[in-house]
Amino acid sequence: MRKDTLTYQEKLKQRVKKYCQTVYKQVHVKKTELKTDTVCMRENPFYVDTVRDFRDRRYEFKRLVKVWAAKFKEAQKAEDPEAIETARNRMSLYESLQLAHKIILNSFYGYVMKKGARWYSMEMAAMVTHTGGSIITDSRQLFDQIGMPLELDTDGIWTLLPKGFPENYTFTLNNGKKISFDFPCTMCNNLIYDKYGNKQYQTLINKERREYETRNEMSVFFEIDGPYRCMLIPASKEEGKMLKKRYAVFNHAGKMTEVKGFELKRRGELKIIKIFQQEVFEKFLEGSTLQECYDACGEVGERWFDILDSKGEYVDDVELIDYIGEERVLSKGVHEYGTKKGTSITCAKRLAEFLGDEILKDDGGLNVKFIISKNPLDAKVADRAIPTAIFESEP
Repeated sequence: MRKDTLTYQEKLKQRVKKYCQTVYKQVHVKKTELKTDTVCMRENPFYVDTVRDFRDRRYEFKRLVKVWAAKFKEAQKAEDPEAIETARNRMSLYESLQLAHKIILNSFYGYVMKKGARWYSMEMAAMVTHTGGSIITDSRQLFDQIGMPLELDTDGIWTLLPKGFPENYTFTLNNGKKISFDFPCTMCNNLIYDKYGNKQYQTLINKERREYETRNEMSVFFEIDGPYRCMLIPASKEEGKMLKKRYAVFNHAGKMTEVKGFELKRRGELKIIKIFQQEVFEKFLEGSTLQECYDACGEVGERWFDILDSKGEYVDDVELIDYIGEERVLSKGVHEYGTKKGTSITCAKRLAEFLGDEILKDDGGLNVKFIISKNPLDAKVADRAIPTAIFESEP
């Protein structure tokens, strides 16, 4: 009886779904509702204070990076090896600390959304994303009037500004001190301060009498990052479809300082793709005209196309296997995967056949390198994984 009822419900669901697809051309109805809410942390501002403390500490480490960068240049001019090494180590230390604080700060928002968290608040999470998105949208409208926005992220905007646009200003005070500021950043910060500032932010000043000080608070600020020499953004394969978080940035020294979304930074990708990208990206900086730039990139493309077209005829076997091989790390021991199938598991089992079972660690961490064979054609990909170590072993 129950089985028949379920079958009827399934048939009804399928019929309704088909009807909706035919008549309404859609199955789901999406609605966007704008809601307003308030999150008050006046009585216990622990969460806000913790985030602010982390942010201020990160700013301090970023300041120290600049301080030691200046000392590094001074040491290079003085040709003092000991001072150069000290400055380099300090720069690396403070850069690592500011990056660690950035990662922790980013995780605070995720923690707010996690059910069971001490400060779980879906309202606060919604406000953070909505406000952040609105700030970036408003900034884009501003930069549309003076330049060309290239890439929008959740926490930043990459923009191409005119060459003569003012970037840095320096004020000389009456006491002789100088204060510098970035003009584009100051414009954005003024914009968001006026529109998004909390005009009723309250801070406790007297605990016994419960007196609060009300002020205008705005703790979201833009920071300038650049200028850079070149930014590479790939064209979309489909018309009207935008690519997100896929770009490479070069500084004026020609060094790649940031790369996102490309196989170059991904683990598990074919080495041939990584090497090709690394070589071709640098060629975008060559030439004084667009045609010269394309010609330089074309030379790299032709060379790698010849390798593919000739199936590596003129490349050493060891080098070719390295190009087309894949690399994985097993997080668990092979025995824990049981009957599961995968290229990494197949490769590990085949390695054990000629290297011995002792390589199959129970705690995981086994690094496997393999290539995917073309044959047998009817076999699954997982069954066609061949460990590259077999080519280096005795016949």
